[in-house]
Amino acid sequence: MLAILNYHNVAVAPVGVQLPRLYVAPDRFERQLWWLKRLGRIGVTLSEGIRRLRAGKGARCVALTFDDGYADNVKNAAPLLKRYGFAATCFVVSEHIGSYNRWDADRLGGMKPLMTEAELSEWVDAGFEVGSHTCTHRDLTTLSRDEVMNEMVNSRETLQRLLHIPISTFCYPYGRLNADTTWCTGRAGYSIAVTTRRGRAGPYDDPFALPRLSVGGHKGMANFLLKAITPYGDAHRLGSVR
Repeated sequence: MLAILNYHNVAVAPVGVQLPRLYVAPDRFERQLWWLKRLGRIGVTLSEGIRRLRAGKGARCVALTFDDGYADNVKNAAPLLKRYGFAATCFVVSEHIGSYNRWDADRLGGMKPLMTEAELSEWVDAGFEVGSHTCTHRDLTTLSRDEVMNEMVNSRETLQRLLHIPISTFCYPYGRLNADTTWCTGRAGYSIAVTTRRGRAGPYDDPFALPRLSVGGHKGMANFLLKAITPYGDAHRLGSVR
């Protein structure tokens, strides 16, 4: 089984912001990496984690993923990942590169800057992975099949053109998916897609509906380690989150 950890922001949560659990402070993030390293875990990209899982070599791996492509991922998380010899995957909303989280800024009570093209290139140059999070971060389950395909295909093509690398991983906005969206994911050229369904990924899971384990800034280290290195999260494999 493979623990795929799900982060958003690596920064101190602003006072009064909605959903402060989406933020993990940099010092807490470093402590998490320190413990993973001390316990013999290998931090990998999503693609590498799934490759090792299928080869029967994923037991000590942890895949780190970041949703939305926030600038603090490259400014705060990337240097710490490099320090501990870990890799990670960031899922980017292609039409909002260099902008902010327009899809939920009003609801969250905060405008959070997203990586620029230069910062995305810096992320890739550091040896990290980029995946698609659609063009606009719309809920795919509310769209027609043609609209879903446009969101998936155009995002992938834009990122490949900007970064000159293959884009093979995908993340469903808001974690929302159905049979139609998973069908589209493979046709759009992806090989792996992640959800917000809780649990560790198994070697025979649907590659277009992989579960993850959310890391919130409101939980302590014991909870983090339970998720990252034990079967604790597997009790929720049939559940879902936000």
